[in-house]
Amino acid sequence: MKDYVSLSEIQAKPIKRISTGEEEFDFIYGYSRFPTKTVWGIPVGKISIWAGASGTGKSRLAIQIAKNLVESGLKVLYFQTESDLEDFAGWVGGTENYDNFFCSGESSVSDMIRIIENVRPHVVFVDSVNEVDEFITGHKSEARRLINGENDKINGENDKMGFRQACNNYGCHVVLLGQLNQDGTIKGGTSLPHLVDIALNIEKYPNSFRNCFKVSVGIKHRYGRQGKDIFNVWMHRENDVMIGSIQRLKDKIWCETHGRVYEEEESGNELMSAYKAGLAAHEADKKKKEPRGDDRGVAERIFDDGLVKFIYDMF
Repeated sequence: MKDYVSLSEIQAKPIKRISTGEEEFDFIYGYSRFPTKTVWGIPVGKISIWAGASGTGKSRLAIQIAKNLVESGLKVLYFQTESDLEDFAGWVGGTENYDNFFCSGESSVSDMIRIIENVRPHVVFVDSVNEVDEFITGHKSEARRLINGENDKINGENDKMGFRQACNNYGCHVVLLGQLNQDGTIKGGTSLPHLVDIALNIEKYPNSFRNCFKVSVGIKHRYGRQGKDIFNVWMHRENDVMIGSIQRLKDKIWCETHGRVYEEEESGNELMSAYKAGLAAHEADKKKKEPRGDDRGVAERIFDDGLVKFIYDMF
C-alpha cells in the first residue's frame, strides 16, 4: 500500500466551527467558508493555548466562554488542576443552571482523555497545563507527549494517547491555559506553542484604569489570521469579564459576512462617536466623584488601540 497520494485526489473541505457566544472573540479565531454561509468561531477538532501571566484573566475568560457555550446548548468539560472543585464552582456561580458544564480535578493526560471519552464534550478547558502530571519539567519531549501522545518504538503502536488524538476521535476542541514564567516564556518554551494549532496571548492592557486585558494572536494560527488588528480587549467586573472592544467592525471580511457595509471612513466615525460618548459620560461622573488621575489621557490611549465600548456606567 502506497504511503503518498496526489494532491488532485484530495477533496478540500472547510473546517467546522463553534461560536464562543462572543462575536468579538469569534473574530480572533477566524472563519470557514461553506457553500451557503461563512461561519466564525473555534475550529472543531483542534487545540488552542491561551498564555498569560498569573492574574491576567485567563481563567475568568475561560469560565465566561464555557458558560456561553453551555447556554447555547453545547457540552463543556473543564479540568481545574490548581484549585478545589468547590472553589471553582463558586467562581462559576449559579451552578444549578449548568447541567452540561462538567468539571474534574484530574491532572494526568491519560485520566483526562478517559473522561473526555466518557463525557464527549464539544470544548475542553485544561486550567492549567502547567500542573498536568506529564508536563512536569516542560521539556519538549513532555510537550510532544501532551499533544501527540507517546508511541511504542518497538511495536510501533500508540501506547499513550495525546490531546491531538482525543480531538480527532471525539470531535472536541481543547483549550490549554498556560501561565507565563517571569521571563515571559511559557512552560515548555517554544515547543508547546508550536505543537498546538492556535496560540493566543493574554496580557494586561497598558495604562488601563479599568483593569482590562488584551487577547491577541501569538506565534501561530493555522485556522485564522494574524496581524496587529486581530485582537480584542476584555474588562474585569466584580464576578466576571465582559468584552470591551469592537475590532470586528473595522474588518472588511467580518462586515461582508455579516451583511454590514464596510467603509473605513464611516467605521472611523462610529468609533469616534463611541469614544466621545464614553468620555462625556466619564467626565460627567468625575464632577460627582474624586478624580482618578489623568483619566482623559487614559481614555484617549485606550481609544487609539480600539477600546471603544467605553460606556462608563457599565463598569
